[in-house]
Amino acid sequence: PPKLAVVNSRTASPIRTYVSALASWPRAFGYMRQSGLLRYHLAAPVVLAMLTWAGWALTSGLTGFLQENLDRALTRIGLNPDTVSDSADAWWTEVVLWGASQLDWMIGWATVLLILWIKLKLTKYLLLTLMAPFMSTVAAAVRQRETGHALPFSLGQLFRDLMRGVRTASVLLAAELALTLALALAGLWMTVFAAPLAVLLSPVLLLAGWTIGAYFYGAAVFDAVYEQSGLSWASSLRQGWADRGRLLGIGTVFSLLLATPYLGVVLAALMGPIPCTVAAARLTFTPSP
Repeated sequence: PPKLAVVNSRTASPIRTYVSALASWPRAFGYMRQSGLLRYHLAAPVVLAMLTWAGWALTSGLTGFLQENLDRALTRIGLNPDTVSDSADAWWTEVVLWGASQLDWMIGWATVLLILWIKLKLTKYLLLTLMAPFMSTVAAAVRQRETGHALPFSLGQLFRDLMRGVRTASVLLAAELALTLALALAGLWMTVFAAPLAVLLSPVLLLAGWTIGAYFYGAAVFDAVYEQSGLSWASSLRQGWADRGRLLGIGTVFSLLLATPYLGVVLAALMGPIPCTVAAARLTFTPSP
Protein backbone atom coordinates (compact mmCIF):
# COMPACT_ATOMS: atom_id res chain seq x y z
CA PRO A 1 0.00 0.00 0.00
CA PRO A 2 1.16 3.59 -0.54
CA LYS A 3 2.86 5.19 2.40
CA LEU A 4 0.76 7.85 4.04
CA ALA A 5 2.06 10.71 6.12
CA VAL A 6 1.22 10.69 9.80
CA VAL A 7 -1.41 13.32 10.52
CA ASN A 8 -0.17 15.02 13.63
CA SER A 9 2.80 17.35 13.93
CA ARG A 10 5.53 16.49 16.46
CA THR A 11 6.70 19.99 17.29
CA ALA A 12 5.73 19.84 20.98
CA SER A 13 8.32 19.06 23.62
CA PRO A 14 8.74 15.44 24.80
CA ILE A 15 7.45 16.39 28.25
CA ARG A 16 4.30 17.92 26.83
CA THR A 17 3.64 14.96 24.55
CA TYR A 18 4.33 12.61 27.46
CA VAL A 19 1.63 14.27 29.57
CA SER A 20 -0.74 14.31 26.59
CA ALA A 21 -0.22 10.58 26.04
CA LEU A 22 -0.89 9.81 29.71
CA ALA A 23 -4.14 11.77 29.58
CA SER A 24 -5.23 10.09 26.34
CA TRP A 25 -5.49 6.61 27.89
CA PRO A 26 -8.52 7.18 30.18
CA ARG A 27 -10.29 9.04 27.35
CA ALA A 28 -9.80 6.01 25.11
CA PHE A 29 -12.47 4.05 26.98
CA GLY A 30 -15.19 6.61 26.25
CA TYR A 31 -14.06 6.81 22.62
CA MET A 32 -14.25 3.01 22.29
CA ARG A 33 -17.77 2.97 23.72
CA GLN A 34 -18.95 5.72 21.37
CA SER A 35 -17.25 4.14 18.34
CA GLY A 36 -18.39 0.56 18.93
CA LEU A 37 -14.85 -0.69 19.54
CA LEU A 38 -15.44 -2.34 22.92
CA ARG A 39 -15.81 -5.72 21.20
CA TYR A 40 -12.05 -5.82 20.72
CA HIS A 41 -11.75 -6.38 24.48
CA LEU A 42 -13.11 -9.90 23.88
CA ALA A 43 -9.68 -10.92 22.61
CA ALA A 44 -8.09 -10.21 25.99
CA PRO A 45 -9.56 -13.16 28.00
CA VAL A 46 -8.44 -15.65 25.33
CA VAL A 47 -4.94 -14.19 25.26
CA LEU A 48 -4.89 -14.09 29.05
CA ALA A 49 -5.65 -17.81 29.23
CA MET A 50 -2.81 -18.51 26.82
CA LEU A 51 -0.46 -16.34 28.86
CA THR A 52 -1.42 -18.17 32.07
CA TRP A 53 -0.59 -21.54 30.53
CA ALA A 54 2.64 -20.24 28.99
CA GLY A 55 3.69 -18.66 32.29
CA TRP A 56 3.14 -21.90 34.19
CA ALA A 57 5.11 -23.90 31.61
CA LEU A 58 7.94 -21.36 31.58
CA THR A 59 8.19 -21.21 35.38
CA SER A 60 8.23 -24.96 35.92
CA GLY A 61 10.60 -25.69 33.05
CA LEU A 62 13.04 -22.87 33.71
CA THR A 63 13.10 -23.48 37.48
CA GLY A 64 13.98 -27.14 37.01
CA PHE A 65 16.63 -26.37 34.40
CA LEU A 66 18.37 -23.65 36.42
CA GLN A 67 18.21 -25.48 39.74
CA GLU A 68 19.56 -28.71 38.25
CA ASN A 69 22.50 -26.97 36.60
CA LEU A 70 23.28 -24.85 39.67
CA ASP A 71 23.24 -27.94 41.92
CA ARG A 72 25.55 -29.71 39.49
CA ALA A 73 27.93 -26.74 39.51
CA LEU A 74 27.96 -26.62 43.34
CA THR A 75 28.63 -30.36 43.49
CA ARG A 76 31.51 -30.04 41.05
CA ILE A 77 33.26 -27.47 43.25
CA GLY A 78 32.36 -29.30 46.47
CA LEU A 79 29.90 -26.76 47.85
CA ASN A 80 26.60 -28.63 47.52
CA PRO A 81 25.20 -28.90 51.11
CA ASP A 82 23.61 -32.30 50.38
CA THR A 83 26.86 -33.75 49.10
CA VAL A 84 28.85 -32.34 52.01
CA SER A 85 26.47 -33.66 54.68
CA ASP A 86 26.23 -37.11 53.08
CA SER A 87 29.98 -37.59 52.88
CA ALA A 88 31.24 -39.38 56.02
CA ASP A 89 34.90 -38.68 55.42
CA ALA A 90 34.51 -35.16 54.13
CA TRP A 91 37.10 -32.76 55.45
CA TRP A 92 34.71 -29.86 55.43
CA THR A 93 34.33 -28.04 58.69
CA GLU A 94 31.03 -26.87 60.16
CA VAL A 95 31.88 -23.36 59.03
CA VAL A 96 32.30 -24.49 55.42
CA LEU A 97 29.06 -26.47 55.64
CA TRP A 98 27.24 -23.43 56.96
CA GLY A 99 28.73 -21.31 54.19
CA ALA A 100 27.69 -23.83 51.57
CA SER A 101 24.12 -23.91 52.89
CA GLN A 102 23.97 -20.10 52.84
CA LEU A 103 25.31 -20.06 49.31
CA ASP A 104 22.68 -22.59 48.27
CA TRP A 105 19.97 -20.45 49.91
CA MET A 106 21.15 -17.30 48.13
CA ILE A 107 21.34 -19.09 44.80
CA GLY A 108 17.84 -20.45 45.33
CA TRP A 109 16.41 -17.01 45.93
CA ALA A 110 18.45 -15.52 43.09
CA THR A 111 16.99 -18.19 40.82
CA VAL A 112 13.46 -17.31 41.90
CA LEU A 113 14.05 -13.58 41.30
CA LEU A 114 15.72 -14.23 37.96
CA ILE A 115 12.82 -16.37 36.77
CA LEU A 116 10.34 -13.75 37.97
CA TRP A 117 12.21 -11.04 36.05
CA ILE A 118 12.47 -13.14 32.88
CA LYS A 119 8.82 -14.15 33.17
CA LEU A 120 7.74 -10.52 33.53
CA LYS A 121 9.71 -9.45 30.47
CA LEU A 122 8.60 -12.39 28.34
CA THR A 123 4.98 -12.04 29.45
CA LYS A 124 4.92 -8.44 28.33
CA TYR A 125 6.24 -9.19 24.87
CA LEU A 126 4.23 -12.39 24.50
CA LEU A 127 1.13 -10.35 25.28
CA LEU A 128 2.14 -7.82 22.63
CA THR A 129 2.78 -10.55 20.06
CA LEU A 130 -0.54 -12.32 20.61
CA MET A 131 -2.47 -9.05 20.63
CA ALA A 132 -0.66 -7.60 17.59
CA PRO A 133 -3.36 -8.50 15.00
CA PHE A 134 -6.11 -7.06 17.21
CA MET A 135 -4.06 -3.93 17.90
CA SER A 136 -3.50 -3.41 14.18
CA THR A 137 -7.21 -3.92 13.48
CA VAL A 138 -8.34 -1.46 16.11
CA ALA A 139 -5.72 1.06 14.93
CA ALA A 140 -7.14 0.72 11.41
CA ALA A 141 -10.66 1.27 12.77
CA VAL A 142 -9.60 4.47 14.54
CA ARG A 143 -7.79 5.70 11.45
CA GLN A 144 -10.81 5.07 9.25
CA ARG A 145 -13.06 6.90 11.69
CA GLU A 146 -10.73 9.89 11.97
CA THR A 147 -9.36 10.21 8.43
CA GLY A 148 -11.60 8.08 6.19
CA HIS A 149 -8.67 5.89 5.14
CA ALA A 150 -7.99 2.28 6.09
CA LEU A 151 -6.09 -0.72 4.76
CA PRO A 152 -8.41 -3.48 3.48
CA PHE A 153 -8.76 -6.51 5.78
CA SER A 154 -7.63 -9.95 4.63
CA LEU A 155 -6.46 -13.19 6.20
CA GLY A 156 -3.08 -12.61 4.61
CA GLN A 157 -2.87 -9.20 6.27
CA LEU A 158 -3.85 -10.77 9.60
CA PHE A 159 -0.98 -13.25 9.28
CA ARG A 160 1.43 -10.44 8.31
CA ASP A 161 0.30 -8.47 11.36
CA LEU A 162 1.12 -11.45 13.58
CA MET A 163 4.54 -11.95 11.97
CA ARG A 164 5.27 -8.25 12.26
CA GLY A 165 4.32 -8.44 15.94
CA VAL A 166 6.70 -11.36 16.45
CA ARG A 167 9.55 -9.55 14.71
CA THR A 168 8.98 -6.23 16.47
CA ALA A 169 8.59 -7.86 19.88
CA SER A 170 11.77 -9.90 19.36
CA VAL A 171 13.81 -6.83 18.45
CA LEU A 172 12.41 -4.77 21.31
CA LEU A 173 12.92 -7.61 23.82
CA ALA A 174 16.54 -8.07 22.75
CA ALA A 175 17.20 -4.33 22.96
CA GLU A 176 15.54 -4.02 26.36
CA LEU A 177 17.45 -6.99 27.78
CA ALA A 178 20.74 -5.62 26.45
CA LEU A 179 20.19 -2.17 27.94
CA THR A 180 18.94 -3.60 31.23
CA LEU A 181 21.98 -5.88 31.44
CA ALA A 182 24.24 -2.89 30.78
CA LEU A 183 22.59 -1.01 33.66
CA ALA A 184 22.93 -4.05 35.93
CA LEU A 185 26.63 -4.41 35.10
CA ALA A 186 27.15 -0.70 35.72
CA GLY A 187 25.43 -1.02 39.10
CA LEU A 188 27.52 -4.07 39.97
CA TRP A 189 30.75 -2.31 39.00
CA MET A 190 29.87 0.69 41.15
CA THR A 191 28.90 -1.58 44.06
CA VAL A 192 32.32 -3.27 43.95
CA PHE A 193 34.56 -0.31 43.15
CA ALA A 194 32.56 2.75 44.26
CA ALA A 195 30.03 1.69 46.87
CA PRO A 196 29.07 5.23 48.03
CA LEU A 197 28.41 6.23 44.43
CA ALA A 198 26.32 3.08 43.94
CA VAL A 199 24.12 4.02 46.89
CA LEU A 200 23.60 7.52 45.53
CA LEU A 201 22.87 6.41 41.96
CA SER A 202 20.82 3.28 42.68
CA PRO A 203 17.48 5.18 42.43
CA VAL A 204 18.64 6.64 39.11
CA LEU A 205 19.55 3.20 37.76
CA LEU A 206 16.21 1.74 38.88
CA LEU A 207 14.34 4.62 37.25
CA ALA A 208 16.38 4.23 34.08
CA GLY A 209 15.58 0.50 33.93
CA TRP A 210 11.88 1.15 34.43
CA THR A 211 11.90 3.92 31.80
CA ILE A 212 13.54 1.61 29.26
CA GLY A 213 10.82 -0.99 29.77
CA ALA A 214 8.04 1.59 29.46
CA TYR A 215 9.54 3.09 26.30
CA PHE A 216 9.80 -0.24 24.51
CA TYR A 217 6.21 -1.12 25.36
CA GLY A 218 5.13 2.20 23.90
CA ALA A 219 7.20 1.41 20.80
CA ALA A 220 5.32 -1.88 20.35
CA VAL A 221 1.93 -0.14 20.68
CA PHE A 222 2.82 2.65 18.26
CA ASP A 223 4.20 0.10 15.79
CA ALA A 224 0.62 -1.12 15.24
CA VAL A 225 -0.39 2.49 14.57
CA TYR A 226 2.57 3.35 12.33
CA GLU A 227 1.78 0.25 10.29
CA GLN A 228 -1.47 1.97 9.31
CA SER A 229 0.61 4.89 8.03
CA GLY A 230 2.50 2.56 5.68
CA LEU A 231 5.72 2.47 7.71
CA SER A 232 7.82 -0.68 7.80
CA TRP A 233 8.66 -2.11 11.21
CA ALA A 234 12.21 -0.71 11.01
CA SER A 235 10.94 2.75 9.99
CA SER A 236 8.41 2.46 12.80
CA LEU A 237 11.16 2.09 15.38
CA ARG A 238 12.99 5.13 13.99
CA GLN A 239 9.79 7.19 13.93
CA GLY A 240 9.16 6.11 17.51
CA TRP A 241 12.29 7.90 18.71
CA ALA A 242 10.99 11.13 17.20
CA ASP A 243 7.77 10.52 19.14
CA ARG A 244 9.53 9.33 22.31
CA GLY A 245 7.41 11.49 24.61
CA ARG A 246 4.23 9.82 23.40
CA LEU A 247 5.78 6.36 23.40
CA LEU A 248 6.94 6.77 26.98
CA GLY A 249 3.55 8.11 28.05
CA ILE A 250 1.64 5.15 26.60
CA GLY A 251 4.30 2.75 27.90
CA THR A 252 4.03 4.21 31.40
CA VAL A 253 0.35 3.26 31.52
CA PHE A 254 1.06 -0.36 30.65
CA SER A 255 4.05 -0.59 32.99
CA LEU A 256 1.94 0.67 35.90
CA LEU A 257 -0.82 -1.83 35.09
CA LEU A 258 1.68 -4.68 34.86
CA ALA A 259 3.28 -3.66 38.16
CA THR A 260 -0.01 -3.94 40.08
CA PRO A 261 0.48 -6.55 42.83
CA TYR A 262 -1.19 -9.94 42.16
CA LEU A 263 -3.41 -8.62 39.33
CA GLY A 264 -0.75 -7.08 37.09
CA VAL A 265 -0.98 -9.49 34.15
CA VAL A 266 -4.79 -9.53 34.25
CA LEU A 267 -5.07 -5.74 34.30
CA ALA A 268 -2.38 -5.36 31.65
CA ALA A 269 -4.16 -7.80 29.32
CA LEU A 270 -7.63 -6.33 29.82
CA MET A 271 -6.79 -2.61 30.00
CA GLY A 272 -3.45 -2.34 28.24
CA PRO A 273 -3.06 -3.24 24.54
CA ILE A 274 -6.44 -2.24 23.08
CA PRO A 275 -7.08 1.03 24.99
CA CYS A 276 -3.43 2.02 24.63
CA THR A 277 -3.61 1.38 20.88
CA VAL A 278 -6.77 3.46 20.62
CA ALA A 279 -5.06 6.28 22.53
CA ALA A 280 -1.95 6.04 20.34
CA ALA A 281 -4.03 6.01 17.15
CA ARG A 282 -5.97 9.08 18.22
CA LEU A 283 -2.75 10.88 19.09
CA THR A 284 -1.48 10.03 15.62
CA PHE A 285 -4.52 10.48 13.40
CA THR A 286 -6.63 13.08 15.24
CA PRO A 287 -5.61 16.75 15.29
CA SER A 288 -7.03 17.30 18.79
CA PRO A 289 -7.67 13.91 20.52
